Amino acid sequence: MPIRIGFVGLSVSSPTWAARMLAPPLLTPPLSSAYALSAVSTSSPTSAAASAEKYSELAHRAVKAYHGPTTAIAADPDLDMVAVSVKPSSHMAAVLPVIEAGKDLFVEWPAGRNLHETFQMAEAAGRKGIRTMVGLQGRQSPTFNKVKTVIDSGEIGRVLSTSVIVRVPCDRPLYTWGPYVSENGAYSADATQGATLLEIVVGHFLSVFTYVLGPFTSVSATLAVQHPTAELVDAEGKPTGKTIPQTAANQVAFSGTLASGAVASLHWRGGLEGKPGRAGTPFMWVIDGERGSVRLDSDDPAGCYVQVREPTLYLNGEEVKVEQDGLTNLTRAWAEFAKGQGGSYATLDDALKIKVLLDNIGESSREGVRIEF
Repeated sequence: MPIRIGFVGLSVSSPTWAARMLAPPLLTPPLSSAYALSAVSTSSPTSAAASAEKYSELAHRAVKAYHGPTTAIAADPDLDMVAVSVKPSSHMAAVLPVIEAGKDLFVEWPAGRNLHETFQMAEAAGRKGIRTMVGLQGRQSPTFNKVKTVIDSGEIGRVLSTSVIVRVPCDRPLYTWGPYVSENGAYSADATQGATLLEIVVGHFLSVFTYVLGPFTSVSATLAVQHPTAELVDAEGKPTGKTIPQTAANQVAFSGTLASGAVASLHWRGGLEGKPGRAGTPFMWVIDGERGSVRLDSDDPAGCYVQVREPTLYLNGEEVKVEQDGLTNLTRAWAEFAKGQGGSYATLDDALKIKVLLDNIGESSREGVRIEF
């Protein structure tokens, strides 16, 4: 039987992440036989009814409409799973009723506003014994899995060092963490709301990084807010003349050591317009071993978003063509979850490990000290 899933935050009134990226793969092969979209929940009766009508047509089945708190959709006896894709500040309030109802859960990264909230959700899910999946889909990438195979096989020998440099565009389409911030995403400027460059972009990458190279054992970090005031822009990117305070860092740099003994140096450069190619260096990751090296890079201005962008892989200077299956990382993650206990996907426990690492990075920057863990 297919997994009967309900979606919290699947609205047709705005181009949300759920509407653009998360839900569509479930409605077409190969996933349409593994999942049955059966309910939606939004903030108002009007938007819920509109969303249910649209997705009833797309899913070729009746989709129920819920609105307001998630207690109602969570209690639906005809659902096996609920997906939550709302602002990070609303994650915990939306997720806990789902867990309490004993439904399996998908929650979008960063799975809560802070480490404390992620811990509470993971602990609650563990007590209930439900299956969880978090939107950290970068580990599904064929390219990153090829790199992991190269590292694990010993082909380049013991890894001695690794360096990462990333450009995070502050302009379209998102307008975040720079001199301009979108009206719809104004919460991203507030460091307490869980949608900072550190938590979103760096968190996604560190999920991939630790999947490939293993955990950190120390970090020494610098976070800088170079745009303490941001001007709001409308949906078309035009300045509105309104400004807001910005406490979210646009520069994230840290070095550290890995459990393997390798030394790491990483820098995310935000507050810059997106530029393709060598002019912008959107994404570059080098891994040096005793007998060889791996380099991954991308000329895509959005190459920093590793969960949805595939970099080019070079092994000892030679490009490696990685076989693709025509699917997205998000589709692959849903497919892995549908396999049951044998699937490979990020869980709330995995998210908690990344949040601990991010918390240590933040503490290192605030205190000006090296953190050992």
